[in-house]
Amino acid sequence: MKMKVRIISAAVGIVLVIGVLFVAEMFPIFIGIILGLVNAIMTGEYLSAKKLHRKYMISIPCIALSLVTPVLVFYMNLMVVMYAFALIMMISLIFYHDHLSYDDTAFAIVGTLLITCGMTSISAMCVGGQYTSFYVVICLCVPWLSDAGAYFTGTFLGKHKLCPNISPKKTVEGAVGGIIFGMLSGIVAGMIFSSFIYGADKVYINYGGLALIGILNSVIAILGDLCFSLIKRSCSIKDYGTIMPGHGGLLDRFDSVIFTAPLVYLFCRYAVLIAPAVSI
Repeated sequence: MKMKVRIISAAVGIVLVIGVLFVAEMFPIFIGIILGLVNAIMTGEYLSAKKLHRKYMISIPCIALSLVTPVLVFYMNLMVVMYAFALIMMISLIFYHDHLSYDDTAFAIVGTLLITCGMTSISAMCVGGQYTSFYVVICLCVPWLSDAGAYFTGTFLGKHKLCPNISPKKTVEGAVGGIIFGMLSGIVAGMIFSSFIYGADKVYINYGGLALIGILNSVIAILGDLCFSLIKRSCSIKDYGTIMPGHGGLLDRFDSVIFTAPLVYLFCRYAVLIAPAVSI
């Protein structure tokens, strides 16, 4: 029954993502708005893990930053925004030192910046409006399919625990399977976009780059999953939320994406993953 719920929930999520991508191809700013909403929900889930969501002097600045940053990246340099956020959070310690601890404030700042920078990386790739769907799919497809590959490989072949003190169900065999699935998912996604979305005669796809992203992101996705699992364990919670039946909260689903999206952004910035085909 639990697996059935997970599958239905995932199917609904896929349909929603496809709908968002369809609109985002025409209006790239739309992806920033959606990511802002997702980002704000995940930040709220993160703060709730340590019961900080009701400490409004912490939660309001954190959620506000999460909400607007994926949109602001289309219009301005975010250095000033990030600095202003950190400044506000630290100054709040002066006025609310009787109610706030440095540990809680540091927990909120680090987590909010990590989540926000990860999701805003996806928005940053869409600035300019070219190949928006491709970049978003690569950011989501590789870590999610890598996670699925790790789950099924670990279920049937897993024998050696990867990190039992943090995530008892993860195995070395599952991790290897996840890396293979991640590499293949990047290549297959490139083939689908080349053949069916943009047209093979219209775009150049760097399959070597996609394979490398698949491998590196699969490894980073495991680290991201373990980091957020460690936080859950330290806060004595099973999931970050209940918004996705069978999966938990949005943060349970996007924990690996937060870690992997910046790497995809760096590839897009300094290497070529997709480009218009050159006619000879």
